[in-house]
Amino acid sequence: MPGAKFTPAQGLEEQLARMLAPAVQRIAHQVEVEAKRLAPPTKRWVTVGDDKVRPTHVNAQGQVVPGNLRFTLDSMQWDIKHRGVGPHTYMTEPRDRSSRAIANLKNCRCSMHKDPDGIARHINTGQPVVAGKKVTVTVSVQAPMVVEAEVGTVYPGNLVADGTHFMSRAAAIVAARR
Repeated sequence: MPGAKFTPAQGLEEQLARMLAPAVQRIAHQVEVEAKRLAPPTKRWVTVGDDKVRPTHVNAQGQVVPGNLRFTLDSMQWDIKHRGVGPHTYMTEPRDRSSRAIANLKNCRCSMHKDPDGIARHINTGQPVVAGKKVTVTVSVQAPMVVEAEVGTVYPGNLVADGTHFMSRAAAIVAARR
């Protein structure tokens, strides 16, 4: 018996794609939910706001970065000359000794404020786009330094900030459920 060949009716694949679009969007929304759960917080540099705050910290006031990354402060001349830190000092938090700065840490009274939803609030699922027999739904995040938060980065002096891989982990978690 010769092999049977099926030829779909004209437009059937496109019609199936339109029918599947809501299911694809539900899967993408699950990725969004997981990504929001896994996204790192953001943190904001806060000075005490008086006239004793050093200029390098005044310039950092209000700086917001993802929780796994470092704040960027102007270096103090003593740290540049004696510690070799370069024009910028990179700190995970105020008084961070891993930054190799000394003058920028001494008597620091700054703090940081964490926002647990700092990145999560920017993660969204788009509408399904049907192009022929293909359905695409995008889960995206638009926030400062979000790529560095996802994949990590290396600062001068080999200071490493590991990536959280929150978007890729979210997709993997949802895929594993299928």
